[in-house]
Amino acid sequence: MLPHLRHGYCSNYAKSAKCQVMGGYLQTLGNSSAENKTIKKTSAGRKILILGVAAIIATAGWVITLSADQPASLKPRAAGYTIAKNVHYSYTLQNQTNRVIEKAEFWAHAPVKQTANQRCQDLTANYPFQLNSDKYGNQVLHFTFEKLAPYASRIITIKANLMVSRSANPIAAGPEASDLLPEKYIESDHPEIRRAAEKLQESDAIKTIKAVFGWVASQVRYSGYAAQDRGALYALQHKKGDCTEYMDLFVALCRANGVPARRIGGYISPQNAVLKARDYHNWGEFYVDGTWQIADPQNNVLMQNQDDYIAMRIIRASADNPLGTYNRFRVKGDGLTARMN
Repeated sequence: MLPHLRHGYCSNYAKSAKCQVMGGYLQTLGNSSAENKTIKKTSAGRKILILGVAAIIATAGWVITLSADQPASLKPRAAGYTIAKNVHYSYTLQNQTNRVIEKAEFWAHAPVKQTANQRCQDLTANYPFQLNSDKYGNQVLHFTFEKLAPYASRIITIKANLMVSRSANPIAAGPEASDLLPEKYIESDHPEIRRAAEKLQESDAIKTIKAVFGWVASQVRYSGYAAQDRGALYALQHKKGDCTEYMDLFVALCRANGVPARRIGGYISPQNAVLKARDYHNWGEFYVDGTWQIADPQNNVLMQNQDDYIAMRIIRASADNPLGTYNRFRVKGDGLTARMN
């Protein structure tokens, strides 16, 4: 998969499609995949804790959990997360060559460990995996297959048990300094965005957020899937985009008004579901009154139906992310391909 393809589909409750990869969600890496950053080994002096069948290893920014086939619950149930939800999804890996792949590797996101409206209780898969997590709660599953035969394939099935909440719960993980700063695609310091933000500023944070949300939801036109990220400034200037542009512009206008905001990638799933690539979606979150609240301007959803949203990724730059620049999954191995089923 090319590193800079879009974050995902724009689901208007399954309104439209966004490809993980061009031409059937296919990711292919040749020898160049070796250049992608992989997880660093633990440095001397770090502790490795053996807990039953699992080992937890601290890295520079991520924690690696070596799981058994069916790992124990990751988190106990917590007050406020009262609705059980189960989702599963799968990928097909294939050796496209007539040669043995000595070591085939695959990384994919799992639901975020905890947000204001979800807790990931446990994860299971039909193959052993390493569970990598960062300080934001992002989780990445790492699968390794030794000596994958010519033209052989593997189907990986992942199941996640969640507890979700219709409204946002207070959460200790508050905003980072970067949640108020400009970054690539979030040009909150650009004069045009600053002028637009100033016009939407109200007497308090909630009123400002509602004004920003209402303006983005009403002024930006959904224009269908686009293969490349275009960013907040594009959305402001052209008044069109897909879920990614709606998200970017909302986040940029919030930040320009001093409201911490961040980008989220995941799925809208009101019930237990099989997650599909075509349903991938982007939305924003803003921080106010001690918690993160959901804002999905493409679907005109603000602080409502929060149990419908499953966050797979808090989109923040991280040098230690084992997926590197890949948005949803990554493979390593000459001639190895992957697609979400």
